[in-house]
Amino acid sequence: MKIKIKRKIISATLLCSICTYTLPVLAYTKDETVYSKINNEGENYQTIVSTHLENKEELDVMNDISDLLNIENTNGEEEFSQEGSNLIWKADKKDIYYQGESQKELPIECQVAYELNGRKIEPEEILGKEGHIKITIEYRNKEEHIVNINGKEQKMYTPFVAIAGTVLKNDTNKNIEIKNGKIINDGSKTILMGIAMPGLQESLQISKNDMDIPNSIEISMDTTDFELGNIITFVTPKVLEESDLHFLDKLDEIDKKVNTLKTASNQIQEGSIALAEGTNKLASGTEELKDGTNFAYSGAKQIETEVKKANNQLKNDKSEALDDNMLKEIGEQARKTAVLSGEQKIQIGSQAQAVAIQTIQGQKTAIGEQAVSQVANLKLTTEQKQKIANNVKVGLEANENYKALPVEQQAIILQFSQNSAITSAEVVAKDTAKQVANTTAQKVAEQVAGQVANSTAQLVAQNTATQTAETTAKAVASKVANQVKEKALNQVASQMNTLGEGLTQLTNGLSGLKDGTTSLQNGANELDKGANTLSQGVKTFNEEGIKKICDYMNGDMRDMRMRVEKLKELSKEYNHFTMLNEENEGNVKFIMIIDAIKKQEKEDDIKEEAILPTPKDENQEEQ
Repeated sequence: MKIKIKRKIISATLLCSICTYTLPVLAYTKDETVYSKINNEGENYQTIVSTHLENKEELDVMNDISDLLNIENTNGEEEFSQEGSNLIWKADKKDIYYQGESQKELPIECQVAYELNGRKIEPEEILGKEGHIKITIEYRNKEEHIVNINGKEQKMYTPFVAIAGTVLKNDTNKNIEIKNGKIINDGSKTILMGIAMPGLQESLQISKNDMDIPNSIEISMDTTDFELGNIITFVTPKVLEESDLHFLDKLDEIDKKVNTLKTASNQIQEGSIALAEGTNKLASGTEELKDGTNFAYSGAKQIETEVKKANNQLKNDKSEALDDNMLKEIGEQARKTAVLSGEQKIQIGSQAQAVAIQTIQGQKTAIGEQAVSQVANLKLTTEQKQKIANNVKVGLEANENYKALPVEQQAIILQFSQNSAITSAEVVAKDTAKQVANTTAQKVAEQVAGQVANSTAQLVAQNTATQTAETTAKAVASKVANQVKEKALNQVASQMNTLGEGLTQLTNGLSGLKDGTTSLQNGANELDKGANTLSQGVKTFNEEGIKKICDYMNGDMRDMRMRVEKLKELSKEYNHFTMLNEENEGNVKFIMIIDAIKKQEKEDDIKEEAILPTPKDENQEEQ
């Protein structure tokens, strides 16, 4: 009994989901995918973290923290600034995808060992070998915690599940097997998938005799020319979901009622003895009633079946009272009646025009200033300046006083007069242009605003009226028709239901009478035997079952419940690998890529070696 209960608890505990938790809507959520390159012996030599900031609130600016090196945006043009570990992203309401390098240790490490024909061999020596190969991948959980279980300090680990996979060619490999996993053979190649849960055996304090929770994966094969592609391991801390732990609530309920169950079972035993004594007093049934009750029962049963069938058809009729064609016709009729009159359009347009003109009135100054600013830098053209200079020269040459002056003075006066005339002309031109621009811009803005508002308001009003009339008419017609249909069906169904209930009572009564008249005596004898058996069974159940369950519930069961609850807490707490703001929610998963063991020429030809995916690749695959 104890082992069976423990196995059920262990099985429930090991129910795991690789999918992430449903995250609450916060400022944003941070999803990290940690890619690690592992050499053939299990040593990590490169870690790249792909980060997705899910901008559910459509923020323009997102504040993040990270200890990654060489950070770059991998799926967009959004920029960021960095001060130490603080990152400020200009998100513009978009999700952010970035990656960087990390030098932190992984929470899970692995060791890879190779054997050839039962003898350990180094990975650099195994390439191309022939014989029986065994590859062992052992995972070690480094996320250790000291927790309190029933008043005692205990060592537990953050629960991780590691799923490893690789592919072998069938032309050089036979008798392929995997321990703690499954294989899929498509004829030309074999896909291997294995699972490990490092640290879970120690966390739950489960004996390997009860259940062996794997922390390693073994792959074996007979090969004629050994080579191996990448072994890729997916690791997630989301082993325990809330739904997997609902059984604990039931266990708490059982725990509270075990003693009540023990008392009740004693009462059942006493009652079974009294029942055995009473069954000896039952009389035999009658034979004359048998034929009549059989005939009446058959007829009533047939009628009851037909009534129930018809009633179910009425209750399950969920069809719409009006079909699509009728609703379409109703909508078309409504559209035709929703045409605005010319007077209504003129009134709507006039109201919109008045509002637009009133709005422009308050903006005239700004419009005029904008138009003036466009001519503020007005300059005379070279041709205009030359024309003014020629006019000045002609005017001076016609002046007798000017002609009487020496040539040097004439030249000075001519130059000064020309410059003054050009400057004055530019000032006058600018002032004139500003006045014209100001007046013209205000008048044009007022005219355009009024015309646009008039035409736009009429068009929008007509479209709105048409669409509203169609939608409203169809919705109202459908609702009214369905209500009428439902009311009629309910009335009929209610009446048939009442008839069915009466027929059910009749058939049940006839059935009981028929069975009773046929086997009353036999039933009494069997009941007597059953009561004696029940009495003995209840006694055994009390002594061998209930008492032991009480002892177990107060000991091992309580310890197991607390360990499972603590594992749930540790799983929830491990929600990031780099850094995470307290106000945000996080999620993290790991992808560990063990180097391939392949011949150099094949690497150059077919390029099968795995590379680290980028977040952009992930995003495209998701889409």
